[in-house]
Amino acid sequence: MKIELLKSHTHAGKRHSPGECLDLDETSAKWLIDLKVAKAAPSELIKQPSRKGD
Repeated sequence: MKIELLKSHTHAGKRHSPGECLDLDETSAKWLIDLKVAKAAPSELIKQPSRKGD
């Protein structure tokens, strides 16, 4: 799951700044979202099935 950081965060020993996007497993991503450290990246929020012929 892709997330966008809202606050500074250290992941896997590396410091990340607000605005950076990370691709995490769903459990870790949801944990950071629940803590208000991150939000779902826009591409994860809008998932519409493609229509044939578009």
